Amino acid sequence: MASSSEAPKPEEPGAEEPKASEEPKAEESTEEPKAEEPTPDPAPKAGRTFSQRELYQAGRRINDNTGKVKQGLGATLALGGTGILVWHHWAAFASFNCLGAGLLALGAAIARTGTSRGEKAGEAHFKLRLLNNSDRWKADAKALDTLLGTDTFQQKDLAKAAAEAEKKEQQLLKEAVKKQSEDVKEALKAGEGAAEIQARLRPRTFVFDFSTSSLDAGVPGGKSMKKRLQDFRDTISFILHCATEHDEAVVRITSPGGAVIDYGYASSQLMRLRQRGLKLTACVDMVAASGGYMMACTADTIVATPFSLVGSIGVLASLPNFNKVLRRYEVDWLQFTGGRYKRTVDPMSEPTEEGIEKMKQEINTVHDAFKGMVLKQRTHLDMDEVATGEAFLGSEGKERGLVDRLATSDEVLEERMEVSDVIEVSLTEKKRGLRELLEGKIEAAENLVVDCWERATGLGRRGAVELKDPQF
Repeated sequence: MASSSEAPKPEEPGAEEPKASEEPKAEESTEEPKAEEPTPDPAPKAGRTFSQRELYQAGRRINDNTGKVKQGLGATLALGGTGILVWHHWAAFASFNCLGAGLLALGAAIARTGTSRGEKAGEAHFKLRLLNNSDRWKADAKALDTLLGTDTFQQKDLAKAAAEAEKKEQQLLKEAVKKQSEDVKEALKAGEGAAEIQARLRPRTFVFDFSTSSLDAGVPGGKSMKKRLQDFRDTISFILHCATEHDEAVVRITSPGGAVIDYGYASSQLMRLRQRGLKLTACVDMVAASGGYMMACTADTIVATPFSLVGSIGVLASLPNFNKVLRRYEVDWLQFTGGRYKRTVDPMSEPTEEGIEKMKQEINTVHDAFKGMVLKQRTHLDMDEVATGEAFLGSEGKERGLVDRLATSDEVLEERMEVSDVIEVSLTEKKRGLRELLEGKIEAAENLVVDCWERATGLGRRGAVELKDPQF
């Protein structure tokens, strides 16, 4: 019984061992390629989605670390070369001098390759500011944490959890950068240009302002309308020079309107952005009435706050008449014109029925052109309802179709920060000495006088016609 029971035991494992050992090997060889295929993809999906700016900053940190190694190596070689030169400076023809000079030059060259290349110092016409919150409020947020004592976790469990979360996020970020690098290589192989890839990966939103006020326009020390329009034109030209098809523009408008020719020109400048294919958003935080709304309606999207003023699609013309005063003091006002309607109504001559009717006709012509421009950009509007010359609150404008969305410009920019770099563009103010300051005040005073005179008499036919809300 014992011999019969022990006999099969060695035979069974001996017969089964090769089969058992062969089967797992076959399974491992077949399963290994299956296990390797899915491993690269799930890791980036496990964490949050990183913005292009975060990927760019992570890649730049990697390059900066490489640059620091080069700088350290270059500094070491340069220091060694300097030491040799100082130690053997009296031996003018010694070979150590040549060796020291060579090490110094080599170290300086290596250190230079490790430094980041920046633009050469020069006169900048524009002041550019990155508005993305991650950079804009970083120092203030750190100061707040330091003030409250929340910059470090007091409990060990919280500190450990925070460290693990940071480590996990950094790992996910590293993998996302690696995946983006692979995508870039594939795009380059497909024939896509480097500049096109960079523009697609780093879209930008250019933000600029157009602001006028009846309190400072034409006042000494303030900008004249001519200067404002020149700055506005230069800003748009700069954006068109730098922008690509992946970029967008946001204009913040604050204006109650003004002369027809001024706001017609400003609106034409904004149309340049649309013609180049850039998506344009107009933000109205306070007022964009009459001529200001003419500018806003050139945009793809109009965003206004609920209590802002929009609309006022109308035309205004007004001027005093001193003819009775001149006749009382027996002063003759002589005026010579060539052409029947060269002067219709002016401050010094007695108005005629024909001149008044012609003036009204010209106002209606400008109003029809104004309505036609608005309707061309916003075809869904009922012009009989909105083109009455009255201004509407932003909430009312939303109901009538004058506005697409109710929000502040800050909300719009925060949304753009999630998907692009938001860059505020403004002209730099040049420092002026005493002479330039006095000349500027004299020029501003001259502009004020000339502006008043041209509105009263100089332009006659349409100089006094304005796209401006009477409330302002």
